[in-house]
Amino acid sequence: MAMKMREWRKRKRDMDQLLCYSDSEDEQRTEINSSVESGSSSVPRTPLSGDSVPGTSYGFDFDTDVACFTDSEHDDDEGEGEEEGEVISSFEDDLRQWATEHKVTHRALNGLLSILRKQGHPLPVDCRTLLATPLQNTTESKCGGYYKYYGLEKGISENLRLMDSNEVHLAVNIDGIPLFKSSGMQFWPILVKCGHFDPFIAAMFSGKSKPSPLEDFLKDFLTEYKYLKDNGIVYKGQTYTVTIDALICDAPARAYLKCIKGHASYESCERCVIQGTRVEGRMVFGDQECTPRTDDRFARVEYRNHQTGLSPLIAAGIPCVSSCVLDYMHMVCLGVVRRMLIYLTRGPKICRLSVRQKDAISKKLIGLRGRMPSEFARQPRGLHEMDRWKATEFRQFLLYTGPVVLKTVIHVHTAGVR
Repeated sequence: MAMKMREWRKRKRDMDQLLCYSDSEDEQRTEINSSVESGSSSVPRTPLSGDSVPGTSYGFDFDTDVACFTDSEHDDDEGEGEEEGEVISSFEDDLRQWATEHKVTHRALNGLLSILRKQGHPLPVDCRTLLATPLQNTTESKCGGYYKYYGLEKGISENLRLMDSNEVHLAVNIDGIPLFKSSGMQFWPILVKCGHFDPFIAAMFSGKSKPSPLEDFLKDFLTEYKYLKDNGIVYKGQTYTVTIDALICDAPARAYLKCIKGHASYESCERCVIQGTRVEGRMVFGDQECTPRTDDRFARVEYRNHQTGLSPLIAAGIPCVSSCVLDYMHMVCLGVVRRMLIYLTRGPKICRLSVRQKDAISKKLIGLRGRMPSEFARQPRGLHEMDRWKATEFRQFLLYTGPVVLKTVIHVHTAGVR
């Protein structure tokens, strides 16, 4: 579509130039002929391309004039049009690349195109035409929803030219993302991060529940990963090795991908062989020394009370114990720190803070608002809003603001401690 528009603009520009040239020639000939008929020589002689012999009387050969324009002037204008068309094409390509690299929104890009068009730049009205956005996205019905596979090697190859080493280390994230509050529609993307570059989407699933069966959902991704792991990626004469170092998921997603029991079961620990006990409705793991789990025994499905089946990650050669990163956000920030603050504010009387102490802590936290460095995503809030705290706020309290605001409010009994 863009090529047709540029060709149409070029032809229109050539036609406008032809019409302007013809109008100026006709005006010149009319003025000179009128002066010759009146016998006046006051009108200066202007050489025209239609004069057959210079210096003779004012006779014109219109056929020669048209032929001369067609052979020479038109060729020059066509060459100029081609050069100008190349500039327009280059400008569009640069604008398209700039919008893609800086992740400019469609609304902002449409506004920019409107301003550039008012300044005379022949650009499309809508940014989707500039970006060549496809009208349709082909998907397939799979795993109880719609599935689209984008490719692992394609995403890695975009970053190979900026890499210093021939070893490609990947971190994979798989999790469900709800789209609406009024329905169960959700996305299950397979996100891959290559080194320190931005993550890319390797596959995408959309449905009203998690993809099932799991083997079909991971088949394309694991098949390509096994091929790249065995053969590598050849880029500009160099071979790059590909390995998955980390599988980053929350506890429910890890249990689903590894085919293990949930985090509330008796043998749910992913690091060691331990059996928990239920205390006041909570699962507690009290033993201090336990046998650690290994990748080899997990691959042989020897943990009968821990595993619920054979995970497809095993066949792909992905270590399901050492490569699975424990969820720091849910375990520490939204787990231990949140539970500790709940006990301090609403827990049993033996550990619950007084109203005066809670007000003093909240006052100090609110006093830090506007004084935190820009590296912190959120400013501190009082304890009365703790139910709406995000994970970053609990982390901030644990590492930075907590020791400051609790120092003079809570007194630690150190009797018998050296």
